[in-house]
Amino acid sequence: MIPQSPPMRVRSCTPAKREPGIIYFTTRPGGLPTRQPYGWLIGIDRNGDVALNRRFDGTSQDVRVQKDGGILFSQSAQGLLHEVDATGKTQRIWHARGKFADKKPPDGSTELPVDYLHHTVNVLPNGNLLILDAESREFDNWPTSLTDASAPRARATLVGDVIREVTRDGKLVHTHRLFDILDPMRVTHGSMDNYWHKQGFPGAHDWSHANAVAYDASDDTLLVSVRHQDCIIKIGRSDGKLRWILGNPDGWKDPWKQYLLTPQAGTRWQFHQHDCSASAPGRVMCFDNGNWRAPAFQAPLDDAENFSRAVEFEVDANAMTVRQVWEYGEDAKERIFACYQGGARRLPQTGNTFITFGGMCFRDGKPYGSNVDAFGRARLIEVTPSGEVVFDLEIDDSNSPEPMAYSAFRSDHAPG
Repeated sequence: MIPQSPPMRVRSCTPAKREPGIIYFTTRPGGLPTRQPYGWLIGIDRNGDVALNRRFDGTSQDVRVQKDGGILFSQSAQGLLHEVDATGKTQRIWHARGKFADKKPPDGSTELPVDYLHHTVNVLPNGNLLILDAESREFDNWPTSLTDASAPRARATLVGDVIREVTRDGKLVHTHRLFDILDPMRVTHGSMDNYWHKQGFPGAHDWSHANAVAYDASDDTLLVSVRHQDCIIKIGRSDGKLRWILGNPDGWKDPWKQYLLTPQAGTRWQFHQHDCSASAPGRVMCFDNGNWRAPAFQAPLDDAENFSRAVEFEVDANAMTVRQVWEYGEDAKERIFACYQGGARRLPQTGNTFITFGGMCFRDGKPYGSNVDAFGRARLIEVTPSGEVVFDLEIDDSNSPEPMAYSAFRSDHAPG
């Protein structure tokens, strides 16, 4: 039987110190697309009460609140994008052309000129949508090992992400392909994952695994979270030209080395991050999942010692430097390791940060760095600029007679 609500519990809530409004997030059983037949869009108000509980069929990923109050959420495996109002009533649906080449789309759905709709959706000031598509290409002399740099190389099929800007009526505006922007020969510990094997690319390596695209209005650019390259990049919105690379410099060659940001004292690199946003002019925020905390061919950090965090960087694009200006997670009283999913949002009125520890995985009761054959839960935490926890919600089914793993991909905020 499908439950009416996910297994949520508010651990603590201090309304007077919280951001006014409602936090929206999606949650679902399991982690991989084949493991969950349903999910929810949930809204939680400032007092910690449920303001919206909409259950739907299929998997869910991103959620974005629009200026008019409409809520977008994506269903990657189904190739669908939904817009609902604050009551959960559907206002509009879009579908990926490639996913519905041989089947009928939902009634009234608008076709988008893409093969896939994966991970993220975002909205530009002009109302256009930012979405992620995918493509595959073959490369010779690609690494066959992520631990032995001297291992033989071979021909490989890779999946790379495609960033698309589209209008709401389905017209393509801009296309930027990561294969044409970054080095396809560079790898990290995750670059050989099989994420795409059951989604149209059997046998292909998940080389880039982008999971977020955000707009920076200060210079008309896009920020892209490229998880399997352990970096956030900035590119021109119209021309797609690379501006800088924020992340561990290991493995980058010419001509990409010139785009690397030089860290200032106290900066700790993010690894396998989710989410990215322009938190202020010249500042970038992300959810640093922290998987491995090491580049390819170097020993990873043990899962039991690992942690995830929200982190904010300040970038000087002229000097090509970066410094870490704020973080929550590494030095928190309770370290949390969420190996997949997750997000971080700076809230406008209080300056608080809302953090989605979306995929906390455990095996034999210990933190684990994969959602495969592991038990999952999620934590959603709001902290003040000083790091005081003013809201803490867990999604955890471990006390049920037949417990299921749960995750929460990302959260967004609607002002109140």
